[in-house]
Amino acid sequence: MEAGSHLTWLGQENVRFPEPLIVQTHRSDLKIEDADCEILLDDDRRPMNEDEFGRLVELVRYSGLAFDKLYESTGLKDWVDEDRIRETFYGQNKKTIQEIFDHVKRTQYYYLSRTGVSFTEDEHEPLMNIRDSCLGKLSGLFSEHGNSKVYDVANERWTLKKVLRRFIWHDRIHGKAITRILEKQRQFGLIEDYQDIFLFKIGRDKP
Repeated sequence: MEAGSHLTWLGQENVRFPEPLIVQTHRSDLKIEDADCEILLDDDRRPMNEDEFGRLVELVRYSGLAFDKLYESTGLKDWVDEDRIRETFYGQNKKTIQEIFDHVKRTQYYYLSRTGVSFTEDEHEPLMNIRDSCLGKLSGLFSEHGNSKVYDVANERWTLKKVLRRFIWHDRIHGKAITRILEKQRQFGLIEDYQDIFLFKIGRDKP
């Protein structure tokens, strides 16, 4: 379902649905329902040419624009979804649209920090300003090292491809969380409808 949703969002509905294939296994103590695990995929290590890197950068930017548009389309940003109140390994789960958005905006700096590149953090900057700044820094690193350098930070290994992958993954899991909140608001009669920017189609079939 997630793969199909992702392809639809990319405008590739007529592409043959991919068959699941186990390419790698990994044991982790992390609760993967709360975050991506620390694994460095074999695919994250392989060389990338400029075209592939450019396509990934474009997709990360497209994803950021979609997440920003989703946030801007919402009204009840501080409405608390009580079902989301729980403890996670990183603290209290984000329970409002505003909290989720702020978290995604801040986490962009976290992903950039995995490369060791110097930057100035400003949480007052718009999400896409931060996104574009991060992508500019990553592009500079790619020009220097390609995807060959493995960054070891806090016992987790990263490459530029993994950083870009995580940007997209993070946008999607939290975009889905916001969409679930919007669907709940609709069911409660708090809003009439909402924009399903990522085309998750949660709770009902949407055109």
